Amino acid sequence: MYSTNLHSTPENASEQIASNASYELKIDKAKNRIYFTVHGYWKNKEVVSEFIEDWKKAVSLTQSSFTVLTDMLSMITHPQELNELHLEAQKLVIHAGVKQVANVLPTDKIANLQANSIVSNTTLPYRNFNSCEEAEDYLNQSSTAYIS
Repeated sequence: MYSTNLHSTPENASEQIASNASYELKIDKAKNRIYFTVHGYWKNKEVVSEFIEDWKKAVSLTQSSFTVLTDMLSMITHPQELNELHLEAQKLVIHAGVKQVANVLPTDKIANLQANSIVSNTTLPYRNFNSCEEAEDYLNQSSTAYIS
């Protein structure tokens, strides 16, 4: 039986960029959207050594005015040294022409504060949500808002 989830698309429209214990990164070409999921605790930069290269690949597969859904529900506070990786990834996204980012914030209170602090230090066009469903709905509306 065929089953779907929130991020499922036809096979040829979706491409997995990275999937490891720390994060998942995939692109939905039909929606021109990057899906970024953060898993748990990142001990140090070595556990996410391909992070920036993975983001470079993801943005290279998008078209201008793409959107990003970031799912940080299971994120646990990262060491401060990792904030610069997140900021570098955000700069790549901004430079590549992102239209809108929908962040699903962590349930961990300290990680929530950390996530908000990181995005508030850039010009990233973002909005925060409590669920992936809300974020997805918002991005879907946002991507068609200018069509008359």
